[in-house]
Amino acid sequence: MKIINKIKLKNGKNKEREIQFLGFPLFQYGKKEGNGTKERYFEIFPKSLEHKALDKILKFIPKDSKHDHIWIVRTIGLGEAQLLNFMMDELVKKWKVKNPCFVSHRKIYKEMFGMYTKSPFYFIDIPYNDYALYLQNRNIKYKGKYFHVYHCTPEESFTWLKQHRCGDCSSAVDAIKKWSDVTKFSSLYPKFSDQVKKSAIEKAQKINLDIDNFVFFVPEANGTQPMPNSFWEELANHYKNKHVDIFVNTSTGISNYGKSCTLNIDEAAYIASYAKNIIALRCGFAEILSAVKRDSHIHIIYTVYKPFLSGNAQQFYQVYSLKTYPFKHNNISEYIYTDNISDILASIIKDF
Repeated sequence: MKIINKIKLKNGKNKEREIQFLGFPLFQYGKKEGNGTKERYFEIFPKSLEHKALDKILKFIPKDSKHDHIWIVRTIGLGEAQLLNFMMDELVKKWKVKNPCFVSHRKIYKEMFGMYTKSPFYFIDIPYNDYALYLQNRNIKYKGKYFHVYHCTPEESFTWLKQHRCGDCSSAVDAIKKWSDVTKFSSLYPKFSDQVKKSAIEKAQKINLDIDNFVFFVPEANGTQPMPNSFWEELANHYKNKHVDIFVNTSTGISNYGKSCTLNIDEAAYIASYAKNIIALRCGFAEILSAVKRDSHIHIIYTVYKPFLSGNAQQFYQVYSLKTYPFKHNNISEYIYTDNISDILASIIKDF
Protein backbone atom coordinates (compact mmCIF):
# COMPACT_ATOMS: atom_id res chain seq x y z
CA MET A 1 0.00 0.00 0.00
CA LYS A 2 1.30 3.45 -0.89
CA ILE A 3 1.80 5.87 2.00
CA ILE A 4 0.22 8.69 0.00
CA ASN A 5 -2.21 7.72 -2.75
CA LYS A 6 -4.08 9.97 -5.14
CA ILE A 7 -7.19 8.61 -6.84
CA LYS A 8 -8.16 10.39 -10.04
CA LEU A 9 -11.62 10.02 -11.51
CA LYS A 10 -12.97 11.55 -14.68
CA ASN A 11 -16.47 11.17 -16.08
CA GLY A 12 -17.08 13.51 -18.99
CA LYS A 13 -16.70 17.04 -17.64
CA ASN A 14 -16.72 15.83 -14.05
CA LYS A 15 -13.31 15.52 -12.39
CA GLU A 16 -12.84 14.26 -8.86
CA ARG A 17 -9.78 13.54 -6.72
CA GLU A 18 -9.21 11.75 -3.43
CA ILE A 19 -6.00 11.94 -1.41
CA GLN A 20 -5.38 8.98 0.89
CA PHE A 21 -2.85 8.41 3.70
CA LEU A 22 -2.26 4.68 4.28
CA GLY A 23 -5.60 4.03 2.63
CA PHE A 24 -7.46 6.54 4.80
CA PRO A 25 -9.08 9.42 2.86
CA LEU A 26 -7.75 12.79 3.99
CA PHE A 27 -9.74 14.97 1.62
CA GLN A 28 -11.63 15.04 -1.66
CA TYR A 29 -12.03 17.81 -4.18
CA GLY A 30 -13.39 18.13 -7.66
CA LYS A 31 -15.78 19.62 -10.16
CA LYS A 32 -19.20 18.42 -11.19
CA GLU A 33 -21.42 19.67 -14.00
CA GLY A 34 -25.00 18.78 -14.78
CA ASN A 35 -28.40 20.26 -15.65
CA GLY A 36 -26.81 23.60 -16.49
CA THR A 37 -25.03 23.88 -13.13
CA LYS A 38 -21.37 23.74 -12.13
CA GLU A 39 -20.20 22.75 -8.69
CA ARG A 40 -16.74 22.72 -7.17
CA TYR A 41 -16.23 21.09 -3.81
CA PHE A 42 -13.57 20.39 -1.21
CA GLU A 43 -14.18 18.01 1.71
CA ILE A 44 -11.84 17.20 4.63
CA PHE A 45 -11.83 13.71 6.20
CA PRO A 46 -14.61 12.44 3.94
CA LYS A 47 -16.04 8.99 3.62
CA SER A 48 -14.03 7.33 0.84
CA LEU A 49 -15.39 7.44 -2.68
CA GLU A 50 -15.46 3.63 -2.67
CA HIS A 51 -17.54 3.47 0.51
CA LYS A 52 -19.99 6.07 -0.79
CA ALA A 53 -20.51 3.91 -3.88
CA LEU A 54 -20.95 0.75 -1.81
CA ASP A 55 -23.55 2.46 0.38
CA LYS A 56 -25.56 3.24 -2.77
CA ILE A 57 -25.41 -0.43 -3.77
CA LEU A 58 -26.42 -1.70 -0.32
CA LYS A 59 -29.70 0.22 -0.56
CA PHE A 60 -30.86 -2.26 -3.23
CA ILE A 61 -30.02 -5.41 -1.23
CA PRO A 62 -32.63 -6.56 1.32
CA LYS A 63 -31.53 -5.63 4.82
CA ASP A 64 -32.53 -9.01 6.22
CA SER A 65 -30.38 -10.90 3.69
CA LYS A 66 -27.28 -12.64 5.00
CA HIS A 67 -25.07 -12.28 1.95
CA ASP A 68 -21.43 -12.54 2.95
CA HIS A 69 -20.00 -11.96 -0.54
CA ILE A 70 -21.39 -9.59 -3.16
CA TRP A 71 -20.14 -9.62 -6.74
CA ILE A 72 -20.52 -6.25 -8.46
CA VAL A 73 -20.85 -6.95 -12.18
CA ARG A 74 -19.68 -3.72 -13.79
CA THR A 75 -18.61 -5.20 -17.12
CA ILE A 76 -19.43 -3.34 -20.31
CA GLY A 77 -20.10 -6.54 -22.27
CA LEU A 78 -22.53 -9.42 -21.88
CA GLY A 79 -19.87 -11.98 -22.77
CA GLU A 80 -17.40 -10.86 -20.13
CA ALA A 81 -20.21 -10.92 -17.56
CA GLN A 82 -21.10 -14.48 -18.53
CA LEU A 83 -17.55 -15.67 -17.79
CA LEU A 84 -18.01 -14.94 -14.09
CA ASN A 85 -20.37 -17.92 -13.90
CA PHE A 86 -17.64 -20.22 -15.22
CA MET A 87 -15.25 -19.06 -12.47
CA MET A 88 -17.59 -19.19 -9.48
CA ASP A 89 -16.72 -22.71 -8.33
CA GLU A 90 -13.10 -21.67 -7.75
CA LEU A 91 -14.01 -18.27 -6.35
CA VAL A 92 -16.44 -19.78 -3.84
CA LYS A 93 -13.73 -22.15 -2.58
CA LYS A 94 -11.08 -19.44 -2.50
CA TRP A 95 -13.18 -16.99 -0.47
CA LYS A 96 -15.08 -19.63 1.54
CA VAL A 97 -18.36 -18.15 0.39
CA LYS A 98 -21.56 -19.21 2.13
CA ASN A 99 -24.26 -16.91 0.76
CA PRO A 100 -23.26 -15.02 -2.43
CA CYS A 101 -25.25 -12.61 -4.56
CA PHE A 102 -24.69 -10.53 -7.68
CA VAL A 103 -25.59 -6.93 -8.50
CA SER A 104 -25.54 -4.84 -11.67
CA HIS A 105 -27.10 -1.77 -13.24
CA ARG A 106 -28.11 -3.83 -16.30
CA LYS A 107 -31.33 -5.86 -16.14
CA ILE A 108 -30.21 -8.07 -19.02
CA TYR A 109 -27.45 -9.45 -16.79
CA LYS A 110 -30.05 -10.67 -14.32
CA GLU A 111 -31.69 -12.69 -17.11
CA MET A 112 -28.36 -14.10 -18.21
CA PHE A 113 -27.13 -15.03 -14.70
CA GLY A 114 -30.45 -16.78 -14.11
CA MET A 115 -29.43 -19.34 -16.73
CA TYR A 116 -26.38 -20.36 -14.67
CA THR A 117 -26.97 -19.81 -10.96
CA LYS A 118 -29.71 -19.81 -8.35
CA SER A 119 -27.91 -17.19 -6.26
CA PRO A 120 -29.86 -13.91 -6.00
CA PHE A 121 -29.18 -11.18 -8.55
CA TYR A 122 -30.21 -7.64 -7.63
CA PHE A 123 -30.78 -4.89 -10.16
CA ILE A 124 -29.26 -1.69 -8.77
CA ASP A 125 -31.00 1.35 -10.20
CA ILE A 126 -27.84 3.45 -10.23
CA PRO A 127 -26.21 5.16 -13.22
CA TYR A 128 -23.09 3.22 -14.19
CA ASN A 129 -20.73 6.15 -13.63
CA ASP A 130 -22.14 6.78 -10.15
CA TYR A 131 -20.64 3.58 -8.82
CA ALA A 132 -18.43 1.69 -11.25
CA LEU A 133 -15.77 4.37 -11.67
CA TYR A 134 -15.23 4.59 -7.91
CA LEU A 135 -14.64 0.88 -7.45
CA GLN A 136 -11.10 0.22 -8.54
CA ASN A 137 -10.09 -2.49 -6.08
CA ARG A 138 -10.97 -6.09 -6.83
CA ASN A 139 -11.96 -7.11 -3.31
CA ILE A 140 -13.20 -4.73 -0.62
CA LYS A 141 -14.36 -5.59 2.91
CA TYR A 142 -16.99 -3.15 4.14
CA LYS A 143 -19.66 -3.38 6.83
CA GLY A 144 -18.91 -7.04 7.47
CA LYS A 145 -19.29 -8.09 3.83
CA TYR A 146 -16.87 -8.74 0.99
CA PHE A 147 -17.50 -6.85 -2.22
CA HIS A 148 -15.83 -8.26 -5.32
CA VAL A 149 -15.55 -5.85 -8.24
CA TYR A 150 -15.84 -7.75 -11.50
CA HIS A 151 -14.34 -6.07 -14.56
CA CYS A 152 -14.11 -4.78 -17.22
CA THR A 153 -14.06 -1.05 -17.97
CA PRO A 154 -13.08 0.36 -21.36
CA GLU A 155 -9.66 1.20 -19.92
CA GLU A 156 -9.16 -2.43 -18.91
CA SER A 157 -10.08 -3.61 -22.38
CA PHE A 158 -7.45 -1.28 -23.80
CA THR A 159 -5.02 -2.93 -21.39
CA TRP A 160 -5.89 -6.35 -22.82
CA LEU A 161 -5.14 -5.10 -26.29
CA LYS A 162 -1.77 -3.70 -25.22
CA GLN A 163 -0.91 -6.94 -23.44
CA HIS A 164 -1.89 -8.92 -26.51
CA ARG A 165 0.31 -6.79 -28.76
CA CYS A 166 3.25 -7.29 -26.39
CA GLY A 167 2.68 -11.04 -26.17
CA ASP A 168 1.76 -10.91 -22.47
CA CYS A 169 -1.84 -12.02 -22.99
CA SER A 170 -3.09 -14.40 -25.66
CA SER A 171 -6.77 -13.48 -25.32
CA ALA A 172 -9.31 -11.52 -23.30
CA VAL A 173 -10.32 -14.76 -21.60
CA ASP A 174 -6.77 -15.33 -20.39
CA ALA A 175 -6.68 -11.78 -19.02
CA ILE A 176 -9.95 -12.24 -17.10
CA LYS A 177 -8.78 -15.54 -15.65
CA LYS A 178 -5.47 -14.00 -14.58
CA TRP A 179 -7.07 -10.91 -13.02
CA SER A 180 -9.63 -13.05 -11.19
CA ASP A 181 -6.85 -15.31 -9.88
CA VAL A 182 -8.43 -18.58 -10.98
CA THR A 183 -6.67 -21.47 -12.68
CA LYS A 184 -9.54 -23.06 -14.56
CA PHE A 185 -13.14 -22.65 -15.68
CA SER A 186 -16.05 -24.91 -14.82
CA SER A 187 -17.99 -26.76 -17.50
CA LEU A 188 -21.45 -25.22 -17.61
CA TYR A 189 -24.40 -25.09 -19.94
CA PRO A 190 -27.25 -22.62 -19.67
CA LYS A 191 -30.39 -23.92 -17.99
CA PHE A 192 -33.87 -22.62 -18.68
CA SER A 193 -36.75 -22.42 -16.26
CA ASP A 194 -40.13 -23.85 -17.18
CA GLN A 195 -41.49 -20.30 -17.30
CA VAL A 196 -38.83 -19.21 -19.82
CA LYS A 197 -39.45 -22.27 -21.98
CA LYS A 198 -43.19 -21.71 -21.96
CA SER A 199 -43.04 -18.00 -22.81
CA ALA A 200 -40.41 -18.51 -25.53
CA ILE A 201 -42.41 -21.22 -27.30
CA GLU A 202 -45.62 -19.19 -27.05
CA LYS A 203 -43.90 -16.22 -28.72
CA ALA A 204 -42.54 -18.48 -31.44
CA GLN A 205 -46.00 -19.91 -32.08
CA LYS A 206 -47.52 -16.43 -32.42
CA ILE A 207 -45.23 -15.66 -35.38
CA ASN A 208 -45.75 -19.16 -36.84
CA LEU A 209 -42.08 -20.10 -36.56
CA ASP A 210 -41.41 -23.69 -37.62
CA ILE A 211 -39.54 -24.65 -34.47
CA ASP A 212 -38.41 -27.94 -36.05
CA ASN A 213 -36.96 -26.44 -39.21
CA PHE A 214 -35.44 -22.98 -38.91
CA VAL A 215 -32.17 -21.03 -38.77
CA PHE A 216 -31.35 -18.25 -36.32
CA PHE A 217 -29.86 -14.92 -37.50
CA VAL A 218 -28.15 -12.37 -35.22
CA PRO A 219 -27.45 -9.35 -37.48
CA GLU A 220 -27.17 -6.74 -34.70
CA ALA A 221 -24.40 -5.96 -32.22
CA ASN A 222 -23.87 -2.83 -30.16
CA GLY A 223 -20.12 -2.59 -30.53
CA THR A 224 -19.40 -4.03 -33.97
CA GLN A 225 -19.97 -2.74 -37.46
CA PRO A 226 -22.90 -4.45 -39.24
CA MET A 227 -22.62 -6.70 -42.25
CA PRO A 228 -24.10 -5.34 -45.51
CA ASN A 229 -27.82 -5.94 -45.96
CA SER A 230 -27.00 -7.82 -49.15
CA PHE A 231 -25.25 -10.48 -47.07
CA TRP A 232 -28.32 -11.25 -44.97
CA GLU A 233 -30.64 -11.00 -47.96
CA GLU A 234 -28.64 -13.53 -49.97
CA LEU A 235 -28.38 -15.84 -46.99
CA ALA A 236 -32.11 -15.57 -46.32
CA ASN A 237 -32.95 -16.36 -49.96
CA HIS A 238 -30.79 -19.48 -49.77
CA TYR A 239 -32.67 -20.86 -46.77
CA LYS A 240 -36.07 -19.88 -48.16
CA ASN A 241 -35.28 -21.80 -51.34
CA LYS A 242 -34.51 -24.78 -49.12
CA HIS A 243 -37.92 -24.29 -47.44
CA VAL A 244 -36.24 -23.51 -44.14
CA ASP A 245 -37.82 -20.95 -41.81
CA ILE A 246 -35.79 -17.97 -40.57
CA PHE A 247 -35.83 -16.28 -37.16
CA VAL A 248 -34.04 -12.94 -36.91
CA ASN A 249 -33.07 -11.75 -33.43
CA THR A 250 -33.48 -7.96 -33.34
CA SER A 251 -33.89 -5.32 -30.68
CA THR A 252 -37.18 -4.15 -32.20
CA GLY A 253 -38.71 -7.54 -32.95
CA ILE A 254 -38.99 -6.52 -36.63
CA SER A 255 -36.98 -7.81 -39.58
CA ASN A 256 -37.01 -7.76 -43.37
CA TYR A 257 -35.13 -11.07 -43.65
CA GLY A 258 -37.41 -13.39 -41.73
CA LYS A 259 -39.69 -13.79 -38.74
CA SER A 260 -38.94 -11.90 -35.54
CA CYS A 261 -40.37 -10.94 -32.17
CA THR A 262 -39.17 -9.37 -28.94
CA LEU A 263 -37.46 -11.87 -26.64
CA ASN A 264 -35.61 -11.67 -23.36
CA ILE A 265 -32.01 -12.89 -23.49
CA ASP A 266 -32.87 -16.24 -21.91
CA GLU A 267 -35.88 -16.75 -24.20
CA ALA A 268 -33.76 -15.99 -27.27
CA ALA A 269 -31.09 -18.46 -26.17
CA TYR A 270 -33.75 -21.14 -25.64
CA ILE A 271 -35.29 -20.57 -29.09
CA ALA A 272 -31.80 -20.65 -30.63
CA SER A 273 -31.15 -24.04 -29.03
CA TYR A 274 -33.71 -25.50 -31.48
CA ALA A 275 -32.15 -23.94 -34.59
CA LYS A 276 -30.50 -26.04 -37.26
CA ASN A 277 -27.93 -23.29 -37.85
CA ILE A 278 -27.01 -20.00 -36.18
CA ILE A 279 -25.38 -17.16 -38.07
CA ALA A 280 -24.32 -14.24 -35.87
CA LEU A 281 -22.20 -11.15 -35.74
CA ARG A 282 -19.59 -11.48 -33.00
CA CYS A 283 -21.23 -9.97 -29.93
CA GLY A 284 -21.84 -10.82 -26.29
CA PHE A 285 -24.97 -12.75 -27.17
CA ALA A 286 -22.91 -14.92 -29.53
CA GLU A 287 -20.94 -16.12 -26.51
CA ILE A 288 -24.13 -17.24 -24.80
CA LEU A 289 -25.33 -18.97 -27.96
CA SER A 290 -22.03 -20.78 -28.26
CA ALA A 291 -22.35 -22.08 -24.70
CA VAL A 292 -25.77 -23.62 -25.30
CA LYS A 293 -25.53 -27.40 -25.41
CA ARG A 294 -26.61 -28.22 -28.93
CA ASP A 295 -25.57 -30.18 -32.02
CA SER A 296 -26.27 -27.61 -34.72
CA HIS A 297 -23.60 -25.38 -36.21
CA ILE A 298 -22.91 -21.77 -35.26
CA HIS A 299 -21.20 -19.35 -37.65
CA ILE A 300 -19.62 -16.24 -36.10
CA ILE A 301 -18.55 -13.24 -38.17
CA TYR A 302 -15.97 -10.76 -36.88
CA THR A 303 -16.26 -7.21 -38.18
CA VAL A 304 -14.65 -4.06 -36.75
CA TYR A 305 -15.09 -3.75 -32.98
CA LYS A 306 -15.68 -0.01 -32.85
CA PRO A 307 -15.05 0.88 -29.19
CA PHE A 308 -11.55 -0.53 -28.86
CA LEU A 309 -9.77 -1.86 -31.89
CA SER A 310 -9.59 1.06 -34.29
CA GLY A 311 -10.94 -0.62 -37.37
CA ASN A 312 -9.17 -3.98 -37.30
CA ALA A 313 -11.39 -7.07 -37.51
CA GLN A 314 -8.33 -9.35 -37.43
CA GLN A 315 -7.31 -7.95 -34.06
CA PHE A 316 -10.83 -8.36 -32.72
CA TYR A 317 -10.72 -12.03 -33.69
CA GLN A 318 -7.29 -12.60 -32.14
CA VAL A 319 -8.25 -11.13 -28.76
CA TYR A 320 -11.88 -12.34 -28.56
CA SER A 321 -12.06 -15.59 -30.53
CA LEU A 322 -14.72 -17.90 -29.14
CA LYS A 323 -12.22 -20.75 -29.48
CA THR A 324 -10.58 -19.38 -26.30
CA TYR A 325 -13.80 -19.63 -24.26
CA PRO A 326 -14.57 -22.45 -21.80
CA PHE A 327 -17.10 -24.43 -23.80
CA LYS A 328 -17.07 -26.88 -26.69
CA HIS A 329 -15.80 -25.56 -30.00
CA ASN A 330 -16.32 -28.36 -32.51
CA ASN A 331 -19.56 -26.79 -33.79
CA ILE A 332 -18.21 -23.23 -34.12
CA SER A 333 -16.92 -21.67 -37.35
CA GLU A 334 -15.42 -18.18 -37.26
CA TYR A 335 -14.90 -15.71 -40.12
CA ILE A 336 -13.02 -12.41 -40.38
CA TYR A 337 -14.99 -9.98 -42.51
CA THR A 338 -13.45 -8.31 -45.52
CA ASP A 339 -15.09 -6.35 -48.34
CA ASN A 340 -15.48 -9.63 -50.22
CA ILE A 341 -18.31 -11.54 -48.54
CA SER A 342 -18.61 -14.28 -51.15
CA ASP A 343 -16.22 -16.67 -49.36
CA ILE A 344 -18.08 -16.34 -46.06
CA LEU A 345 -21.42 -16.88 -47.78
CA ALA A 346 -20.11 -19.92 -49.64
CA SER A 347 -18.81 -21.52 -46.45
CA ILE A 348 -22.06 -20.96 -44.53
CA ILE A 349 -24.25 -22.13 -47.40
CA LYS A 350 -22.09 -25.22 -47.87
CA ASP A 351 -22.92 -26.22 -44.32
CA PHE A 352 -26.64 -26.44 -45.18
